[in-house]
Amino acid sequence: MRLRNKNWTKNFIEENLKYLITTEEKINASKLFSKKQDTFLEIGCGKGQFIIEQAKNKSNKNFIAMEKETTVMGVALKKAINQENFDLKNLLFLNRFAENLLDIFERNSLKGIFLNFSDPWPKAKHFKKRLTYLKFLEIYWDLLADNGIIEIKTDNDQLYDFSLEQIKDSKFKIIYETNDLYSNKEFLKDNIQTEYEQKFYALGKKIKKIVIKKEV
Repeated sequence: MRLRNKNWTKNFIEENLKYLITTEEKINASKLFSKKQDTFLEIGCGKGQFIIEQAKNKSNKNFIAMEKETTVMGVALKKAINQENFDLKNLLFLNRFAENLLDIFERNSLKGIFLNFSDPWPKAKHFKKRLTYLKFLEIYWDLLADNGIIEIKTDNDQLYDFSLEQIKDSKFKIIYETNDLYSNKEFLKDNIQTEYEQKFYALGKKIKKIVIKKEV
């Protein structure tokens, strides 16, 4: 469900630009943060729960929260700033669309990508818009450093099956996949929930997860 427009978000973002990536040049992740450490990107961060918890719990890694909807990103940014004992030194926000990632990021500059509950684009004619379509996987391959990973979570059966089919045609190696993340405690080790994940799991939906790796 699309978040209703919130008038305060535009001004709030303008007042907190230090937490945003605003450059029009290609992003070199190693130059964004004060600490030179591996950088991970979440495409479609939503209200930010997942990426904020990642950044809080893993200070030895850097994170970029990418969100195309300005209102949604404003909500996520405010949530991050309001966190106790969190100075955001390893988290930045990026208000951009994901269609042209190779125009945004330098190649081999990311250690991981998170695709959490991406739009399944259920109509067959829209399959090329799905973020696990082969074209996107090829882009992710170019963006990731050696041994970089992609973590995919969804509640959608069709997107899960589609993703596995596309991955088989890609260069990536499947490290882990399950159509029921919560069926085994081992599956949940270090799991951080998104807002959608909490909602769908409470409704009794099975959460699917796939982890793939760039091995060269």
